[in-house]
Amino acid sequence: MRLVKAAEMREMDLEATNRYSIPGLILMENAGLSIVQVIIDRFFKNRVQGKKVFIIAGPGNNGGDGFVVGRHLFNRGVDVEFLITTVPEYYRGDAAVNFKIIHDMGLPCQVLNPDNIQDLSAVMKKSDLIVDALFGTGFKGVAKEPLASLIKVVNESGKPVLAVDIPSGLEADTGQAAGECIYASVTVTMGMSKIGLHLEPGVQYAGDVVVGDISFPPELKSENNGDYYLIDEQMVKKALPERRPTNHKGDFGHVAVVGGTRGYTGAAALASNAALRGGAGLVTAVVPDQLYPVAAAKLTEAMTYPAPGSAGGGFSRSAYEFIKQVLERASVFAVGPGFGQEEETAIFLEDLLIKTNRPLVLDADALNILAGRRHLLAGADLSDQRTRWVLTPHPGEMARLLGTSISEIQADRLGVAARASREWGTVVVLKGARTVIASPEGPLFINPTGNPGLATGGTGDVLTGLIASLLAQGLVPMWAAVCGVFIHGLAADQIALKKGMAGMIAGDLLDEIPVVLRSLAAIEKRGRKENEATSLG
Repeated sequence: MRLVKAAEMREMDLEATNRYSIPGLILMENAGLSIVQVIIDRFFKNRVQGKKVFIIAGPGNNGGDGFVVGRHLFNRGVDVEFLITTVPEYYRGDAAVNFKIIHDMGLPCQVLNPDNIQDLSAVMKKSDLIVDALFGTGFKGVAKEPLASLIKVVNESGKPVLAVDIPSGLEADTGQAAGECIYASVTVTMGMSKIGLHLEPGVQYAGDVVVGDISFPPELKSENNGDYYLIDEQMVKKALPERRPTNHKGDFGHVAVVGGTRGYTGAAALASNAALRGGAGLVTAVVPDQLYPVAAAKLTEAMTYPAPGSAGGGFSRSAYEFIKQVLERASVFAVGPGFGQEEETAIFLEDLLIKTNRPLVLDADALNILAGRRHLLAGADLSDQRTRWVLTPHPGEMARLLGTSISEIQADRLGVAARASREWGTVVVLKGARTVIASPEGPLFINPTGNPGLATGGTGDVLTGLIASLLAQGLVPMWAAVCGVFIHGLAADQIALKKGMAGMIAGDLLDEIPVVLRSLAAIEKRGRKENEATSLG
């Protein structure tokens, strides 16, 4: 699903008016009607008699939307009361027109009195629903008094809240809330969904997000050529390779998982099994020779191969020359699970990166080694190879790669991922709540799947193997990352439904990944049947 920033949304509104001659009043009317439908369906279950709605209307077009909502609810038999946060004379344009309508209809409306904000609590508690039409998508910074206190009273009321376009106090482009912010049960966002509703902490404030149809022409809200997208099931299914009856294991690629050091054989095993569960035809786990017996015992379906090891339990600096024939048989490498950071291993990694042109997924200690060898990321020598790499850092690893702090990474996850991807010329998967995927010249993707159950050792190794598996099956790096992250998170979500989040372990994901892949295939199969039925009809 395409997402937009606030400025882009304003441009679309202007284009609707200037190019398609759709008056702003009609757009506002359509916005209000879409909200009314959500209220009736979701909150009132089509039973409006006896219901009471309290609408808080700010001074701009967001408030104008609130006036339209109240008018239509009143016409359907709902008891409606308005609170406006400015004097009536302040309203301009379309909002002023709609205020005059509710005024002429005699609908009850009071102006906010800063001295009596706490008294509003009793009114709110008698309501079945509060509509937040206070701030719009242009809001930035901190809600000032008395509006900050008003927002606090709304949140403390215990009543469900529907936010118009965006919860008041939330920044549309960043999902940040520096001060008081409405906690909405549902947000009805107009025309196109806003980025901040799908980033943390915005996700927590927005509740369920519904895109309200304001009757934009289809070409205006096209899903093509956007800069930001929320990953969804249809998007992933379209990108996944089709499996035909005539396929054999050679058609699904060969992943070489290069990892492991003393005490960390499990990471390489998890990545290897994830590559198999993701559909790779062949997987070889390449581990230091000291670990070979343990790795071979852990892995039944994957092949294992010993590489010369170091005295410290990692890879020897000369390991590449001894294993290059094995590596050359693979179509994709997954490098870093349980890798260690000793100097011998770091020299081996640099040798591997320089001498191979295979697609690579780099994770964990491979990234920590790169943080100390940034010339491998920034130099021109490997610029061609880097176009085939996928880097999967968590915020701590990204901070080390960029020489900055975790707090700076988290403050601008979209911007950080985009800049790093362009600078390095690689696909970047910035992991965490609402993982972000960036490619050097492509759009940014936000992943909606996943939960805190993933906050346990080994789940990142599973993701590494899964992305490598999709690369081996022919997906380009960007789509391998997009699909891998979505499938990985969806597997965790399904496990949470069955078992809960506490106690979820990385191995649980291995069993669930094929189930997710099957469900995605079923979605596509249903879609084909529906299309066939439509064409026959």
